[in-house]
Amino acid sequence: MRREPNFEVMRTVAMFFIVVYHCLTHGVGDGYGFSLSNPTTLSNLVFSDFLLVFSSIAVNLYVMVSGYFLVDLNFKMSRMVRTWTYACFYSIAITLLFMSMQLVPFSIVALGKSFFPISTDAYWFVTQYIGLLILSPFLAILVKQLSYKQYLWLLIGGAFICLALIPDIPLAKRFHVAHGNSVWSFAYLFLVAGFIKHYLKRIPMAWLMTAALLVTLLTMGCEIFFGYQNDSVHLFWFNYNGLPFVLSVIVFIIIRQMQMAEFGIWKILVRLAPYTFGVYLIHDHLMMRGWLWDTVSLTSVCDQWTYPFIVVGLCCMIFLVAAFIESIRKKLFTFLRIDNLISKVDRWSFYS
Repeated sequence: MRREPNFEVMRTVAMFFIVVYHCLTHGVGDGYGFSLSNPTTLSNLVFSDFLLVFSSIAVNLYVMVSGYFLVDLNFKMSRMVRTWTYACFYSIAITLLFMSMQLVPFSIVALGKSFFPISTDAYWFVTQYIGLLILSPFLAILVKQLSYKQYLWLLIGGAFICLALIPDIPLAKRFHVAHGNSVWSFAYLFLVAGFIKHYLKRIPMAWLMTAALLVTLLTMGCEIFFGYQNDSVHLFWFNYNGLPFVLSVIVFIIIRQMQMAEFGIWKILVRLAPYTFGVYLIHDHLMMRGWLWDTVSLTSVCDQWTYPFIVVGLCCMIFLVAAFIESIRKKLFTFLRIDNLISKVDRWSFYS
């Protein structure tokens, strides 16, 4: 599959903001109240709220990039097997590492569960993404068979099932996809990305940037409003299929239309893209997550002027260290010819 710089950059940026999202939700959480009377804390609140808006769209962007390409690709069983293999590798390796270092007590049950990260939902994203890969060839067939008008009505109807811009309207909560992190929400993002690829013409960038700014300000305002408690503001985040869905579609179109030169920072972001999935598997493993955010106490610096630098620096460090570990894993799998072995399963694909 030919890699396009715009989408490689989008994958890298999306994964970085997933790290930021976890930094804010697990490292700070909704228990800390940003004081409105302290200028430094107030500025840190605005900074956190701004990051939270863009980190809330990261999962949607990551899924839409996959849908954008998978909608026109032949199904390969190896994609599912490879995703499962990588998740198993890190699940087992991190569990063994934490037990050997006595960071968690040894448990046969926990070790056994590490061999089944998909069925145990150890990585919720991977579980739902595997589901999307299973559905992808049928979604692709559906896209090819639909006329423009039918496709448009499918997206409109799907919006009532999968989106929840305000509570219960549309009806996502009633269909058990209220958070936007179900396989059905992923399938909807797949279809939206396919529609953008096949039918959406170029939109003036000025319109897109204006729309992105308005939705960003609206989301920030709503997050501060809903997070307000007793002269302080606690971090509040919307579900992926709420306002973040609207912003993610706008940002996706913006990056798709951008002209990116393959040098400088853009080249670095493109080169980091193949390691992004490993970044997720490493830093958001349940044991790693618990140890990492218990070790790093961000609430102690939320009222200090260094807070923005600490958040950005910490997220960059987590991303780069995890990417480096993933590069070693890739070399190991290449040496052991594991990826070549995985590709052979396509010979027996029942989708063929």
